[in-house]
Amino acid sequence: MTDIQFKNITDFDIKGKKILVRVDINSSIDLEKNEIRSDPRIQAILPTLESLKEAAVVLIAHQSRLGKPDCIDLKLHADKLNGYLGGRVKFVADLFGDTAISAIKELQPGEVLLLNNVRKWEIETQVKSIEEAEKTELITKLSPLFDYFVNDAFGAAHRAHVSLIGWPTICAGPTVKRELEMVQKLFTPKKPSIWLVGGAKAMDKFQALKFNLEAGNIDMALVCGLTAILMLEAKGMDMGEKNRKFIAEDLEQNRNEIAAVCEKFKDKIFLPEDMAYEENGKRLECPTLEVSKLDVSTGDIGAKTIANFKTLIQSAKTIVANGPPGIFEKEVFKQSSFEIVDAMAAAAKNDAFVCIGGGDMGAVAEMAGLGEKITISTGGGALLKILSGKDLPLLQVLRNKMPK
Repeated sequence: MTDIQFKNITDFDIKGKKILVRVDINSSIDLEKNEIRSDPRIQAILPTLESLKEAAVVLIAHQSRLGKPDCIDLKLHADKLNGYLGGRVKFVADLFGDTAISAIKELQPGEVLLLNNVRKWEIETQVKSIEEAEKTELITKLSPLFDYFVNDAFGAAHRAHVSLIGWPTICAGPTVKRELEMVQKLFTPKKPSIWLVGGAKAMDKFQALKFNLEAGNIDMALVCGLTAILMLEAKGMDMGEKNRKFIAEDLEQNRNEIAAVCEKFKDKIFLPEDMAYEENGKRLECPTLEVSKLDVSTGDIGAKTIANFKTLIQSAKTIVANGPPGIFEKEVFKQSSFEIVDAMAAAAKNDAFVCIGGGDMGAVAEMAGLGEKITISTGGGALLKILSGKDLPLLQVLRNKMPK
């Protein structure tokens, strides 16, 4: 997995060519106001479009899921793009019908055409294999119209949907290239290497930790959130029913495996020694051993653990974070997330490579004004699966469908 094979669209002469790019511009929509609330993913594709400005570029993207209220046409997204690109963007409320095909054929170099929401076409998410995707109407009708096909939707790397995997050849766009080069750094990290995991998806994060501990990629694992609850319970510590209910199913199915990993790597795994909980709107802290006696739901790590984790982070040359250590959206539980992001930014100043796996922890870094000092992945879930050693659909098609 350390050698991820792909070709980048910038490896080719694109001048005057017609290029189809699958992007991820899925956005938060205010349906009452009929507007996009924030557009970080739209802004993220601007460098891609800049690098392809000598070509005629057609974009395929999704918005929400079929059946949801915000599974809407992409006209709002096109308008946002036009604001950034000075009127170079066209939109058609069509995907592979006559209107779309005519617009694609007429598109000139320097122009951008956004097709309609691919999730409105229900077959998009229903195929079972790459071979099945290749035979769909979307692929057979649009493929002959293009010189190159680009996947630049890293956030959907783990999805085997038609518009992501079905094209006859596929190369990486700038966003995917940057993300995969970052992943390769994480599989061959400068030492010492620290991982911090928190938030939800406890079992997924445990599996990523296990894979990289066994591969020797992690020197210190700082474990918070539900993953910490899961591992503490597996080690035999009672964390109380209010905490245990969130991980009970995973614990029941995987207790022995988790306990074995905790024992095997006990010198590398750091679990919270104290935790925070809320009482009458106030933040209170207690030793982890006393959580079950108090019968409370914890929402953050405590001050002693924060201090210890910050000290360890300062010693690292590679730092990976996936998930915040606390429920940062609540005032009483935001302390650790912001303090630890500050510590990571300080480590970055001392030449540590710091990567945050998008999502909530990425939001903390942005809120703290540290987004430019830290590498923030565009795909939290996708990154986590790749870091777990899984051969995702994106990796398969980039490897097997390289253009010549």
